[in-house]
Amino acid sequence: MMRSNGSDGRLHVIGSAMRHARKMLCARIGQLAAAPDDAFIAGWPLVVAEVEAVFRHEETLMECSGHGNLQAHLADNALALCALHRVTPRIEDGDTALGREALGALEAILSLHRFTADLALVGAGARLRRPGGSAARFARHDRITAVQIVVRSGGKASGR
Repeated sequence: MMRSNGSDGRLHVIGSAMRHARKMLCARIGQLAAAPDDAFIAGWPLVVAEVEAVFRHEETLMECSGHGNLQAHLADNALALCALHRVTPRIEDGDTALGREALGALEAILSLHRFTADLALVGAGARLRRPGGSAARFARHDRITAVQIVVRSGGKASGR
């Protein structure tokens, strides 16, 4: 049985909410990265808390949408948060170079997540609209689309 466009609308809203949260987080990361060392050290715990909150929000939205790659996304989030917490004592002791490097790595992870989350939401919408047996064809379509997007963007995964 095919579903109505109501499911597509819900997935669109979920995707928009996820993109907005990531966009705001990336802006906050950019502000902290450009801050003087004293402000960087003071702002670090706040950004880590914001990352935790955005990841929780994103994970909830992904669960609601039937995101096809939730486990891998959760593992990436756990790894990123572990790394942030692990470097926090050194940053609080003044190692801002390490902190800025960690923010750069975090931005790369968020960029990858923007790309893969959008693809997974498209996949969730297609699974809702298509009769059984189309999952393998769609998975192949996802990979082809992913490669085309990366090629068009000059080798960088980017959000919309």
